[in-house]
Amino acid sequence: MPSPSHVDPRPQLSRLAEEDAFGHDRMAKAFLRSVVRLRSGSSVAVHGAPGSGKSQFMLRCAYLMQAERHTVGFDPTAPASGAWCWYNPWLYQKHGNILSGLVATMAHASPDPAVMDRARDIVGHINRMHFGEDMPDHAGTGINRGDLNPVSRVRQGFKALLDRLKAPAPGRVLVFIEDLDSLRPSGRLLLMEGLRLLTTDQHDVTFVLSVGRESAYDAMRLREGRSLSDGAASHCLAELVDLAITVPSMDVRKIGERLRSLLGDSTDMIQRAFGPDALDALCAACASRPLGMPRFLESLAGRIVLLSEFAIGTGSTRELSEAQWAWVIVSARWPDFRRFMLRGGRDRWMHLRKALANRSPTGLPADTNEITEWLDRDLIFADYLKLYADEFEREAEAVYWLETLQLACGL
Repeated sequence: MPSPSHVDPRPQLSRLAEEDAFGHDRMAKAFLRSVVRLRSGSSVAVHGAPGSGKSQFMLRCAYLMQAERHTVGFDPTAPASGAWCWYNPWLYQKHGNILSGLVATMAHASPDPAVMDRARDIVGHINRMHFGEDMPDHAGTGINRGDLNPVSRVRQGFKALLDRLKAPAPGRVLVFIEDLDSLRPSGRLLLMEGLRLLTTDQHDVTFVLSVGRESAYDAMRLREGRSLSDGAASHCLAELVDLAITVPSMDVRKIGERLRSLLGDSTDMIQRAFGPDALDALCAACASRPLGMPRFLESLAGRIVLLSEFAIGTGSTRELSEAQWAWVIVSARWPDFRRFMLRGGRDRWMHLRKALANRSPTGLPADTNEITEWLDRDLIFADYLKLYADEFEREAEAVYWLETLQLACGL
């Protein structure tokens, strides 16, 4: 699903002023200062796994452009850092051409009402163009009398639109485009190729695209063939994007802070349900690099609030150890493994410990061999389980009690 920023996140930018919740400021400021060195009409791919904070990184860039123009200006001597706008193509994929949606969104970002007339002209030409792989069997209405080069006309109109956007804030225009992962591969390809259609080195704009690396490669394979290797897909992608960056993992020190912030007013309720040290134990169980994805922390916070409400309502309160909180995390992050462990009975906890202690399956029970296969699929998961395997076996009764509680409240 798309992020809640929708078309224009300006109303929520004031909330970002409090702190750099994800530790993105250093990278965001360096990126903004380097944008001017990219060619005009450039595109930047912001990579990261689903839920890793790609949109949050772009929101932080937008906030810095708005709040700290004097420190992140593209030109240190310029009075303003440039205009920006925000586009979510997911909202337009079922309502017409997503390039038309981009133009319309950019026009709405301008306070000048005359911009809409320019946008209507561009959208009209784009909607008459053919974007399929097969050549149309006729010239199409994109080539009108006296208009033998519709691409040139679209580019001229788009440049005029950019000039209007730049009028109140001189400098490079940044267009943040989120949720490309939510589009079908054909939609991702159309958008990335379409940006090349709209711009030349005469267009003072940079498009910042939120797209996972594998999602981008899938779009390239749609064009070049399913057998395209990752390396070849990377070369094809380089034809469409001028720079690719990856959102860093959340700083381990910020994971606990972020989780406490998400739980907010529910902290007292969680402590009543699961003990006075519940938040400390929970944050300790979360303080592992792969568990710091922003979307996962949001989902985990929601589960914990529901679990606490249910525990208090049913009188099923109990102090939880760090290992028990780790099982809550495993249940949320790796649900298939959770089901596998529970269906195998309590002996599987012993087999889990043996599998982690001896990664060679020779001479181990069949159950242990199967667990080893699970661990080999995800080395990050295996490293996390090593921290708590002994406690899971020692606290099997408590873990089963906790699992019963989770199932009872629908988790």
